Amino acid sequence: MEGIFVLLMPLLAFLIVAFFGRRIGDLTSGIVVVLGGAFSFVFSLYMVFKSLHSPVQIKLYEFLPLEGYTLTVGFYFDPLSSITAAVVTFVATLIFVYSIGYMHNEFGKWVYKFYAYLSLFLFAMLLIVLSDNLLGIFFGWEGVGLASYLLIGYYHNQKKATNASLEAFVMNRIGDWLFIFGIIATFLIFKTLDIVEIFERVPTTESALIGLATLLLFGGAVGKSGQLPLHTWLPNAMAGPTPVSALLHAATMVAAGVYMVARLYPLFESAPQTLKVVAVIGGLTALFAALAATSHTDMKKIIAFSTMSQLGYMFLALGVGDMGGAMFHLTTHAFFKALLFLAAGSVITAFHHRLYDIYNFGGLKKYMPITYASFTVGALALAGIFPLSGFWSKDRLIGSYYEASFVWGLLGTVVAFLTAYYIFREGFVVFHGEERYRRFSEHEPHEMGAVMTVPMVVLGVMAVVAGFFEGWYMHAIGGEHKEIHLNIAVTSVSVGLVGILIAYLVFVRRLLSPEGAYSALKPIAQTFREQFFTEKLYHRGLAKGYMLLSRATYFVGDRFLIDGSINLSYRGFFRMAKDVWKAFDIKSIDIFIHWLATTSFRSGRLLGNLQTGLLNNYVLFLLIGIIIILGIMLYALDRVKG
Repeated sequence: MEGIFVLLMPLLAFLIVAFFGRRIGDLTSGIVVVLGGAFSFVFSLYMVFKSLHSPVQIKLYEFLPLEGYTLTVGFYFDPLSSITAAVVTFVATLIFVYSIGYMHNEFGKWVYKFYAYLSLFLFAMLLIVLSDNLLGIFFGWEGVGLASYLLIGYYHNQKKATNASLEAFVMNRIGDWLFIFGIIATFLIFKTLDIVEIFERVPTTESALIGLATLLLFGGAVGKSGQLPLHTWLPNAMAGPTPVSALLHAATMVAAGVYMVARLYPLFESAPQTLKVVAVIGGLTALFAALAATSHTDMKKIIAFSTMSQLGYMFLALGVGDMGGAMFHLTTHAFFKALLFLAAGSVITAFHHRLYDIYNFGGLKKYMPITYASFTVGALALAGIFPLSGFWSKDRLIGSYYEASFVWGLLGTVVAFLTAYYIFREGFVVFHGEERYRRFSEHEPHEMGAVMTVPMVVLGVMAVVAGFFEGWYMHAIGGEHKEIHLNIAVTSVSVGLVGILIAYLVFVRRLLSPEGAYSALKPIAQTFREQFFTEKLYHRGLAKGYMLLSRATYFVGDRFLIDGSINLSYRGFFRMAKDVWKAFDIKSIDIFIHWLATTSFRSGRLLGNLQTGLLNNYVLFLLIGIIIILGIMLYALDRVKG
């Protein structure tokens, strides 16, 4: 039962801070959350070594008995779930420590709520990772959605933050509906939601619905991991505090989609057509987001597009059959992506959260050496440069792409080049060159305190060494260990170095004016920056179109038809409509509509008097209703017998 403590620790920390945070203070609340994450990590490590020998399944209690099946609350610890839980809790704990320094200037403004939401976020993600059935995964799925909504919109006095949290909520609801229907379809096929039982029944089940079920489940992953076409919320989520961005992109929400497909991979393998869809969506998203990152200038959004692109890399790997490679890249990605976000947060904090555009910085290398070194290590790992962790995981994926198709391999290579270019473009502009920040700030930038730099150093070490555990990781999860193909490794590292070299020559040596280049290629650069105008299509086309349709329905249907065109705004249109109405002399219909409106209004007012707000009255109404229903049932039963 030790595995229960993996989830219990962050849940307990959340409850303590949520109920007592105001009394114990913001700093103590942060420490409680850090301890919750740290203890959860310790228990996760214990479960890793325990599950290596044999999986551990824990059934807590029966949730809902149904005919032929009982929904239970339980957890399943095998090497895949245990190692993932350990990575999630390790990275989350470091981010929690970092957040104490990041939010220090906010202390006294109910920051304890922020820490409570962080702990809730971790608990919900662990519920996804460790649940032994789809219902438990769904509860965690919704939990991370709720926590992300609260954290992205934490600065609720900023309109962009509230808009971003709402967009994330709406986009994820679309994916969540698909996920719900996928769970229902899976239950109809296998008559169970237990993951182990589903895997046992997959080989003996032949159903055309499996393809539909897996497509619907993948639809949920598309929303949660910000893949095309449900992608616009992910870069906009950068409106939240930087620790939220790091947690969101490295250890929790966006990783949930990839993990869910990997967790249910035997089910997805039985639907090869679905895997083709997974590969296409992943490949297109990887290229799409990489192109967007090459033209964007917001420091955090560039890294966010990078996450979207790398998740596309992982989905492409899942689509071509390399589940182990996808999960290993998810693991290494957690370290260097969290590192990049924390380094970006360190720069933003140094300028009091007022500067975000990369062209507003410059020359920070000598003032913030630890942050500079941390960002550089993270960038090298992301670019897949030997011998950092990204090299081992990314090169394995590119090799799998080439094994599946030359087109996929070529796409992976192109994305590797773009990745190296855009991340070092950001690094060179921010840390090298002219000190442009002096136009906007009178303060000298300086390195942050140990509470922020130590987590970056630890993540930097992991970003360097994690790749060497590839063989052990594959052996533990039962994945296929693949030898590095020398020609693919040389090619991918070479294109990465070329991308870095081009960024260096343009943004440090300035052999080519970047302003001139972007001006000459403005239509292309603008297209990339605007995400191929998909966000404007959604906001101005779909969202505004829906609002216009709603207003038209209101004026025509409610004001014109129901109210009989009385006291209408757009007088010209409705006067003409009224003249047409009278021309046909439909007096009886006009009288009926007025009678209907008047009757509805008066009935509503009468029934409204029943809403007294007194519990005793509601209980009385409930009893009267039950008596009436029982009377009708008894009468009907008596008639049937008679």
